[in-house]
Amino acid sequence: MAALILLNGSRFLYSMKKLILYSLAAIVFIMLNEACSNNSKQKAETANADSLRTDSLKACTPIMDPNNPKPMALMMRLMAANADSMRSQLLRGEALDSANYPFIKFYLVEPTDPTILEPQFFEKARLFQQAYKQIFEHPKEQKKYYNLMINSCVKCHENYCSGPLKRINKFPIP
Repeated sequence: MAALILLNGSRFLYSMKKLILYSLAAIVFIMLNEACSNNSKQKAETANADSLRTDSLKACTPIMDPNNPKPMALMMRLMAANADSMRSQLLRGEALDSANYPFIKFYLVEPTDPTILEPQFFEKARLFQQAYKQIFEHPKEQKKYYNLMINSCVKCHENYCSGPLKRINKFPIP
């Protein structure tokens, strides 16, 4: 009877930990989304003042300002932080748990450059997701599959948004 109570208690704690983690992730996402939407409203208000400028100054190039990141860029930064944390954990010889690192569906939100939303981008996102899941499906070979995941990041960033490549190239585990 005591073992059953202890087992149910540990399941409850695991469920609460998972609930807190997902809740925090949801709160961060909502805050980021809200911040971006507020920024869009401010841009709309200043657009009237900008209308006096010539249209040639408003080139068709996407905004690449790191101080005004789009939701996808913010999610990518969170993914980089997760990759860094995963790397540290693996280097300490600790196993990774998918509950601590839920997959972030970055490909569903607004990118900095909307022209990247083409079939090849979504295929690379699918391959990344597959590589990400394999880390947790192979607990004995997590370093190997972690490096394969990082390699999928590199392959995508070689074609789209090459700016973070310098940072990404520091993530593989030798």
